[in-house]
Amino acid sequence: MQASRRQVLRVLAALAASGALPGHAAERPGLAWLGATAAADGRFHFSGIGPDGAKVVDLDLPGRGHGVALHPRMPVCILFARRPGTFALAVDWRAGEIVSRIDSRPDRHFYGHGTFSPDGRTLFATENDFEGAAGVIGVYDATDRYRRIGELPSHGVGPHDLRLLADARTLVVANGGIQTHPDAGRAKLNLQSMRPSLAYVDVDGGRLRDEYRLAPDLHLLSIRHLAVGPDGTVVAALQFEGPDAQPMPLVCVHRGEERLRLLHAPAPVAARMRNYAGSTTLDRAGRIAAVSAPRGNLVTFWDVVEGRYVAETDVPDGCGVAPAEGPGGFVISSGRSGIWRFDAGTGRKERLPSPFADALRWDNHLFATA
Repeated sequence: MQASRRQVLRVLAALAASGALPGHAAERPGLAWLGATAAADGRFHFSGIGPDGAKVVDLDLPGRGHGVALHPRMPVCILFARRPGTFALAVDWRAGEIVSRIDSRPDRHFYGHGTFSPDGRTLFATENDFEGAAGVIGVYDATDRYRRIGELPSHGVGPHDLRLLADARTLVVANGGIQTHPDAGRAKLNLQSMRPSLAYVDVDGGRLRDEYRLAPDLHLLSIRHLAVGPDGTVVAALQFEGPDAQPMPLVCVHRGEERLRLLHAPAPVAARMRNYAGSTTLDRAGRIAAVSAPRGNLVTFWDVVEGRYVAETDVPDGCGVAPAEGPGGFVISSGRSGIWRFDAGTGRKERLPSPFADALRWDNHLFATA
């Protein structure tokens, strides 16, 4: 019996995800922006748009999604469930097909983020060993339908986000420091004893290469989301778990120094950020970082080389941020609906004309495919 087009697409997408197409050179996936969304009827989706605002992909999800891990060479990505979710989906976003489902171990759940090795053959995912109250990094074989082949310690509690550095041997992990257990839903169980950290972990064996923490009196600043530049600069977006009486610094930069470097916004902007940074990304040049503050309907921009605040723009419930085509250019998604472009150099902002994007509530993160 002749295979259907859908069956062929599934096989090709699975092979592409592993880099296993014989004689097949790396395929440029093209530029699109992808993220988890919700429709007006409350159903959860995985959605994407192109530079012209046209729909690229729109798939129903079994639950609320969160972060995306992009394959480095092919139009394939992993969509992770929101904490404490137990599923992740491998998606060929160009074909609009779910090619594989990954379920967490019964004694683990996903934190919502992951990253591929440079050759696309291995997937790393932040996970919770909830009975042991420890963070782990799940390791999956992308050439074998994402079979789980082991785990590494995150060397902390509550690892939320992670990235692989350019050396392809070091994972940088945002250990948020917050203990949770699925029996307690999303409750935070250890706020008084939080110890967030930025950990550098060897992919071969999980050895802790370096670890950095904020000052003890800042232990309630959870290190949550990361962006990494081509020169190894790490930008971290923070969330304060204490009282809102005093605005706290929410942006942290690190590039080989002996300590984490906190950046400070002007007082009126810091107050508007409401002690919660939702997401971060770097522009194409790796110099300007966007850090969203959705509770304040605000996105902020920072020069990470000079360590200074640059600009801000208002976006209602604007949380997802991703690089646009040029230096200083960004795309911002709204949890109320719609997507904007913003140039941090000129301050120019425009809403992307897209009935498709306007019909969706975009979740916390947005990811550029190229």
